[in-house]
Amino acid sequence: MKRSLKDSLGKNTARGAADAGNDLPNGVSEEISDLVGKYSGMSESELMRTLKTETDRQKKEGRFDQASLTNGMNAILPMLNDGQKKKLFEIINQIKG
Repeated sequence: MKRSLKDSLGKNTARGAADAGNDLPNGVSEEISDLVGKYSGMSESELMRTLKTETDRQKKEGRFDQASLTNGMNAILPMLNDGQKKKLFEIINQIKG
């Protein structure tokens, strides 16, 4: 069965991210909602390929910023359950390399 981003995060996550906007810098919650919508139909393998492609492009262009990656990760950690946190750390370790 193909799992989508919305399935993994729960159908209310995008709305919850927007509602939690008080804890995030201006525009971040809307950006999260937009990204969930953009990638919601992709399987996990499709998402990983897209992430790898984008990360490689940013590294090549000198735009991959470790501090921004860490800040982004820290911003979303409070919204994740333990299983999602574990998966996030796995993904972060893959794209750092």
